[in-house]
Amino acid sequence: MSAGVDLHLHSTCSDGLLEPAALMAFVASCGVRACALTDHDTTAGLATAAAAARAHGLVFIPGIELSARWHAGTVHVLGLGIDGDSRALATAVAALAALRAVRAAEIRARLDRAGAPGSAAFAHIPPGVVPTRMHFARALAALGAVPDLQAAFRRWLGHGRAAHVAAGWPELAATVEVIRAAGGVAVLAHPLRYRLSAGQRRELVRAFKSAGGTGLEVAIGGAAPRQVEAAAGLALRAGLEGSAGSDCHDPALPWHRPGRLAKLPQALVPVWNRWLSTNRAAFEA
Repeated sequence: MSAGVDLHLHSTCSDGLLEPAALMAFVASCGVRACALTDHDTTAGLATAAAAARAHGLVFIPGIELSARWHAGTVHVLGLGIDGDSRALATAVAALAALRAVRAAEIRARLDRAGAPGSAAFAHIPPGVVPTRMHFARALAALGAVPDLQAAFRRWLGHGRAAHVAAGWPELAATVEVIRAAGGVAVLAHPLRYRLSAGQRRELVRAFKSAGGTGLEVAIGGAAPRQVEAAAGLALRAGLEGSAGSDCHDPALPWHRPGRLAKLPQALVPVWNRWLSTNRAAFEA
C-alpha cells in the first residue's frame, strides 16, 4: 500500500530542486496518490503545493521537517497533518530560520578560511530560501570547486570537516511538542542515517516515543530490504506507527524517486491511516 504514499518530499522552499507546484506534478506522474510536502524548517510552500496537489487529484497532507537536537547530535522530525498557520509552529520556524542564517554565515566564513570559495557559494543561494549545507554543496559544484555534491561534503561540509558547523537546534522533546501544538503527528525521519550505535538508536527511538512521537519512517527512498526490516523492528519495539517517504530532493535521482518505496511491513500500523477514512480511494492499492 505504501507504493501510492509518499510523506517526505522537498521543494525549492528548502533544498529541493523543484518548485512546490512542479513537485506535485512530478509526484503525480510517478503514480503517487497521497503525499506530504516536508521542507526543512519552513511551511512557505504548503499553500502552493496544496493547490497543485488538488489540481492533480492528489491527497495532500501538509508537513514540515524540523531540525532537533538529541544528545548533542542532530535528528530530523517530520510533522504531518500540521496547521500551517499555527502560532506555535510559526514561532519555532522563525527561530530556526535565525539559527540557519547564523550557521550559513559561519559556513561561508569557514569555507573562505579553508581556501574554498565560500562567499561566492553563499551568493549562489537563492534569496528567501532556508539555507542548508546542500545549497553550499550545489554552489561549490557549480563553481567547479568540487566535482560533485558528495565531494563537497567529504572535503568541507561533512561532519568533522573544516566547514562543518554544529547548530544549536531545539531539543527533541520541544520539537515534538511544537508539532503536536500545531495539530500534527511527529514522525522520526530516516532513523538509520544517524551516526549512532545500535543501542543509542534504540534509546533515541524510546526518547522520541516518550516525548509524544507517533511514527517512525520505515519505507525510505534508497533503503535496502534489510534496512526496512531494521527500521520496522525499531518501530514495533517502541510501539510506533510506520511511515513511508522518498526524501526526494532531485527528480533525476532514481533511488529517491517518489513512490518507489518498499511496502510497509504488515505488522506495522501505517501512520497515514488517520487520513484514510476521508480519502479511502486515494489509498487503495
